[in-house]
Amino acid sequence: MNSRKLKIYLCDLTYDTIILVSDTIPINIGLIGAYLDHHLKDKVEISLFKYPNDVIEQIEKDPPDIIGFSNYSWNSNLSEFVAAFAKKIKKDTIVLQGGTNFPHQPEEQEKFLKLRPCTDVYTLYEGEKASLKIVERILENWDNKENIFNDPIDGCGFIHPITKKYIAGKFIERIKDLDELPSPYLNGMLDKFFDGRLTPFLETNRGCPFTCSFCHTGSKFYHKIHKYSESRVEKEIDYVAKRAGPLNLSNLHLADVNFGMYPTDKQTAEHLLASNKKYGWPLQIMAATGKNSKERVMEITSILGSIFSVSMSMQSMDPTVLKNIKRGNIKNESILEANIELSKQGKSSNGELIVPLPGETRETFINGLNQVLDTKPTTISIYTLMMLYGTEFKSPSYRESFKYVTKYRIVPLNFGKYKNQIIYDVEEVGVSTKDFSFDDYLYTRSMALIVETLFNNSPFGELFIYANRNNIETKDFLSQLLNNIEQAPKEIIKLFKEFKKETTDELWDSEEELIKYYKKEKNYELLKKGKLGGNLIYKYKVKGLVETPEQWISFISQELLNLCEEKASGLNLDIKDEIDNIAKFCKTKLTGLLKSNGNSKVVKEFFDYSILDWLDKGENSTLDKFRMQIQNKKVNTIEYIFEYTDEQLRSRKDYFTRYGTDINALSKIVTRVSTLESQFRKIRSPEDDHLRDIKIQRVGNNFVKYALSN
Repeated sequence: MNSRKLKIYLCDLTYDTIILVSDTIPINIGLIGAYLDHHLKDKVEISLFKYPNDVIEQIEKDPPDIIGFSNYSWNSNLSEFVAAFAKKIKKDTIVLQGGTNFPHQPEEQEKFLKLRPCTDVYTLYEGEKASLKIVERILENWDNKENIFNDPIDGCGFIHPITKKYIAGKFIERIKDLDELPSPYLNGMLDKFFDGRLTPFLETNRGCPFTCSFCHTGSKFYHKIHKYSESRVEKEIDYVAKRAGPLNLSNLHLADVNFGMYPTDKQTAEHLLASNKKYGWPLQIMAATGKNSKERVMEITSILGSIFSVSMSMQSMDPTVLKNIKRGNIKNESILEANIELSKQGKSSNGELIVPLPGETRETFINGLNQVLDTKPTTISIYTLMMLYGTEFKSPSYRESFKYVTKYRIVPLNFGKYKNQIIYDVEEVGVSTKDFSFDDYLYTRSMALIVETLFNNSPFGELFIYANRNNIETKDFLSQLLNNIEQAPKEIIKLFKEFKKETTDELWDSEEELIKYYKKEKNYELLKKGKLGGNLIYKYKVKGLVETPEQWISFISQELLNLCEEKASGLNLDIKDEIDNIAKFCKTKLTGLLKSNGNSKVVKEFFDYSILDWLDKGENSTLDKFRMQIQNKKVNTIEYIFEYTDEQLRSRKDYFTRYGTDINALSKIVTRVSTLESQFRKIRSPEDDHLRDIKIQRVGNNFVKYALSN
C-alpha cells in the first residue's frame, strides 16, 4: 500500500472568457470534498477548483491521482477537455464525474460515457457516498490499479477499460439526515472562493415531491425531502455573511427547489433577514418557491421584506399539455389572489412558461400566455424547451410520439480558449413538434422578446397602467405592439430584424456542425465580441433598454394613443398630453439604468399631473382627475425628484465590477438581479424626506425575489 496521501482535485468549472458564466461558490464539490476528508482523513489531500486556468496550471505543476468534475449542461465539454489534459500530463490519473447532465437509463448511460473516453467513472444521483466508494476502491488497489474496475462500484457506472462493457453498481440510498455531510463552509474548505467574484450558494434541503417530465428532479429517486438541521443552516448563514458583507456582495443563491413550502423555511427566512440587518448581506435572494402550500409560502417569504420574488411556474396552461408532462398547476384564481397580495406588499411575482411542450400549439400557447397575464404577475419568463439528460425528452420513443424536431446552439456565453484550444458547451433544444411548426417557434420567440422587454418588471409600466385604466387589457396591448412592430421607429425595427435573424442563425442540425463552425478563429472572435452566442432574449432586452429606451417609449406611446383615441371617440381631448406626461415619467425613472457611466445623479422633472397620487389611487382612477389646478391664471406643475439610494449604488458597483459593462455582461446582470425594478430610480416630492418605490408608499431597505414554483 502506497504510504503517501492520495492527491484529489475536485472541479466545478465555469467558462470565464467574457464573464463568469456560473458565478456561484462551488458548494457541490465542497460537500463531496468535506465528506471525503471526514471519512478518509490523513489518507487524502483534497483541493477544490472553480476557474479552468487555475486547475490547468496546477495539473501541470503537480498532477493529481484523482480528478473529479461536476457535469452540467453548461460545462460538460469543458470538464471533459480538462480531464483529457490531466490524463495527457499523467496518464494514470483517474477521472471521476458526477452531476445532473447524465441519462437515467443504463443503455443511454453507456452511450454517454463512450462519447467521453477520458471519464473513467460516473456517480449516479447523489455524489457524496458514491465518491467515497470510488476513492476507497482506489486506495484498496493503489498498488494494483488494474484491479480497480474489476468489480462494480456501488452508486457508480463505468466502461470497463479492457472489455469496454458498461458496468453499473447498486444504487446507494440517499442521505436522509443531511447533517451527516460536514459543512464545507464551517470547516473552511470554501474560504478561498470568497474572492469578490463568486456569489454564495446555500442548500437547506434536497428533493422534490413533483414528477414533471422536463426536470431531472422529477425522478422518483428525489421525491422524498431530506433536510439539514436549522442550527446547521443558521451557522452557515452567519459564517457566509461575515465574509460576504465586507466584500460588498449583494446576492445569495439557494439550491432549494421549493423554498417556503416547508415549516422550517420560516426559521431560515428569519435568520436571513437578521443577517441582512446585521451584516448588510444578502441584499437579494435567488431561489425557487414551492407551488403547493401557497399560504405558507406567502407567509414565510413575506418575512424577508423586499429581498426575495415569487415565481409561478406553470410551464403551460393547456390541460392536455399538462397531462403530457405529468404536471398540475395552481388554479388561476389562487395565482391571481397571490399576485394581488404581493403587489399590495410592493413585491414581485414571476410566471414561467416553456415552449414547445408536447401537445402545445401556437393558439394554446398564446391563450395560456394571456391567462397568465390575467393573473397580474410582475414578470413572465418564456423559455425554450431544453432536451436535458435525465428527463423523458432525451428518450427517442418519447420524442417520436410527438414528432419533435431539435436543434443545437451554444449554451449562452459558454465558450473559451484554454491551452490554445477553443472549447464550447452546447445545448439541444426543441423547435417544433407535430402540433407546433418552426414558424410558430419564431413567432413565440418574438412574443417572448416583447414580453421580456416591455412588460417584465415594468420599465414602461405606467404606460401599461394608463392603458388598463382606459379599458385596454395588457394582453391586447402587447399583441398590438408585436403586430405593429413595422411601424416602430427605425431603431426598433432594426433591433427586431437582428433578433429574428440571430434566433434562426444560432440553431444547428448537429453539435459537430456547430463546433466545426465556431472552431474557426474568425467565428470565435464574433462570440468574444458578443456578436453571436449570447442569451438572445436578454441580449436584445438590454439593447432595447440601454440603447433605445426613448424609441421604445415613443412607439408604445403612439400605439397607446391610437388605441385610446379609438375608445374615447374624441371625448377626452387631453389624452395626448396625459400620455406625454407619463412617457416623460418613464424616461426619467430609467435614466442611467444599466449604464456604468450613465447619469447616476439626482434628476428633477416637472409634471402637469400628480402621477404618484394617480398610481396610488387604484385601478378605477383616471389621470385627468389628477391634473394640477390653475392658480392666478397659471397652470401649476408638480416636481418629482428621481434618485438612486445608497444601497442601489452599492449594488450597481458590485454588478459592474464583477460582471463588466459590455452587452454580454449586462445580459448576465439582468439574470442576477432579483428584479430589474430594484434598479429603477426611486422618487420623492421636494417636501417629502423619504424616497419611495413607484409602486409602494416608501422604499424598504432591501429588494427580494419571490417564486411559487417547483
